[in-house]
Amino acid sequence: MKKWKVALIGCGSIADNTYLPRIKEIPEADMVAVCDIIPERAKDYAEKFNVPAWYTSIDELLEKCDFEILMNTTSIPAHHEINMKALNAGKHLYSQKPVGLTVAEVTEQIEAAKAAGVKYTASPIHMLRDDIRFAKKLIEDGCIGEIMKVHTNVCHGGPEYFQYRTADPTWFHRPGSGALYDMGVHGLTMTTGILGPAKAVGCMAKISEPVRTVRTGTFDGMKIQADQLYDNYIITLDYGDRAMAVVESGFCQKDSRAPQMEICGTKGTISFANNGNMNPMDSLEVYLDAPERGIRGWLKPMEWDIPACEMNFFQCKVVQDLIYAIEEDRPVGCPLSMPDMWWTLCAPSQRPSRQEALFPCIPRFEKRACNT
Repeated sequence: MKKWKVALIGCGSIADNTYLPRIKEIPEADMVAVCDIIPERAKDYAEKFNVPAWYTSIDELLEKCDFEILMNTTSIPAHHEINMKALNAGKHLYSQKPVGLTVAEVTEQIEAAKAAGVKYTASPIHMLRDDIRFAKKLIEDGCIGEIMKVHTNVCHGGPEYFQYRTADPTWFHRPGSGALYDMGVHGLTMTTGILGPAKAVGCMAKISEPVRTVRTGTFDGMKIQADQLYDNYIITLDYGDRAMAVVESGFCQKDSRAPQMEICGTKGTISFANNGNMNPMDSLEVYLDAPERGIRGWLKPMEWDIPACEMNFFQCKVVQDLIYAIEEDRPVGCPLSMPDMWWTLCAPSQRPSRQEALFPCIPRFEKRACNT
C-alpha cells in the first residue's frame, strides 16, 4: 500500500482539534510536515503530533519539503494565494472553506487544478455524510413526495464562544471572513446538495453583537469590535413551482434544539437532529403521511449495518477520499453506493472487508408514534 506524503499549512484550532490528531488513523496518509507563519506554533505542533518537519511559509514548504498532498487549514483570507501556489506546483489539494472570496478566485483555482492535472477537494463535506446521502436516497425514491420546503439552521455563538479556542479569534470578524463564509456555506452546501442550484437567492442580514467578548483560553475576557461584518443571516432560495428553502446562519445562537435541517415534502418530512451525529439511527427521523400503508407518524431507522464515524474523524476522511480519487483517477467526492461509502468512511478498527461492505445496506424503520 502506498503512503501518500501529506503536509498541513495553518496550525490553528481546527488543525489542533480535528486534523492532526486523527489523520494518522488513515493508513494511506503520512503526515510529513506542518507549516505556520508563527514559527513557535509550527514547531510546537510538529512536536505535539510527532510530525518530522515544520516550516514557516508556503514558499519554504514547497521549496524544501517533498510532499504530494497539501491540507490548507489557514484563515479564510489566505486560502486563495496558498491554494494557487500549491496547485501551480503540482500538488494535490484539500482546502478549508471557502476556497476563495470571489467567483473569479474560485474559477482561477479550478483552472489551475485542471492545468496541473491534480485532484482538488474542499470542505464543507456534508454530501459525503451517510445521513444526508441516505436522506437523498429516500427523496429520490419518492418517500416523502415532492419537495416543498427545506429549512436549515447552521449557527453558533461565535468563534470567541468556543471552549477549545486558544488563538485570537478577532480575524473572524474582519473583512474577508465572517459568519457567512464560516457558517453559511454549510447550510448552503446541504441545501443545494439535495435540491440543486436555486433559481433565485435573497438575503436579510444584521449585526447582532457589535462588541464581543472572548470566553475562554489565552484571550479570555478580551473585547472584539465586531461591527464591520454582519453576524446574523437569513438566506432564501427560490426553486420555482412549489419549492423553496431557508438557510439560517450566523454567530448569534449560543445553542439550539432546532433541527439542523428539515426537508418537507407532499408525503412527509425528513428531520436531522443538531447533535453532531451522522448515523441515521441517531440523527435522522422521518415523518410519513401514508395512511394507505397504515403509517402516519414519525419513524426512525432501527438498523444500520456499519458503525458511524465521529465528526472529527469524519472530517479527515475527505483526505482519504482524495487519495482514492488520485489512485482510481475518479472525481473527488464520487457518489458511492451506501455500503461502499461506509467502507471508505469507517475508522480502520471499525472497517469491514470490502466484500462485507458491498452487500445492500438498507435500514429498517421503527415507528415512534402514530397520530391517526
